[in-house]
Amino acid sequence: LGSKAFSHFKVSDTKEMAGLAGLRVSAIFGIAAGLIFSGSHTHYVEAKKDLLEEVRLVGTLYVFTLNSPERPKSRLVREKLMQYARGSAAALDQPENADRLAVSTNGILLDVCNLIASDSEKPAATSWLHAQMLNDCSKLVDLQGKKRVGMLSNNIETPFWIFFLISLGFLAFLLGVFERQPLNLLFSALFYFAAGATAILIYWMSNPYHGPDRISSAPLAELMTRMHSLDSRR
Repeated sequence: LGSKAFSHFKVSDTKEMAGLAGLRVSAIFGIAAGLIFSGSHTHYVEAKKDLLEEVRLVGTLYVFTLNSPERPKSRLVREKLMQYARGSAAALDQPENADRLAVSTNGILLDVCNLIASDSEKPAATSWLHAQMLNDCSKLVDLQGKKRVGMLSNNIETPFWIFFLISLGFLAFLLGVFERQPLNLLFSALFYFAAGATAILIYWMSNPYHGPDRISSAPLAELMTRMHSLDSRR
């Protein structure tokens, strides 16, 4: 298409025009794709950090209750925490069922926080522990809500993909202006590969809870294994 569109121009004029236009569009295209790629990567890494923080909080609460046998509801809290970890892992493994799983998982988390709040003790030796457990539970509620919103929303909006396809199509059109020599064909192949790989990576990282590269539930599975191990030692 590029060759046909520019066939009535002289070769030197055509190459100069294509090179100038391609340089300008490539600069805009590269800056936009780079910024979106950076933002998507940051979003993906933040989602993984949130999962690790969730694992840390669940593990901390579990250890607190395990080491506080004098608290009447400590065993029930541990059972609820195990159920919550299992439900949270299932939501990551089955994002298509996240709506159904969120109902039970949120209910379990509410039960955990209510049990901790109602299991208050007056001695000063346990007042700090009680306050810390409530604080950790509050953070866990925030992380659960943040993860739920992340599963429902898309980090990259449709206008970016429209811009991406238009710019890619225009640059691909300009590549047809140049003669079909090995170097030009190699450059074209590298361009298509780089643009395609960038688009795939942006799409995957902008949806950390869906797709083939979604966040793994392995940290939660490891946490449940360790919690079972701690209980078996008692």
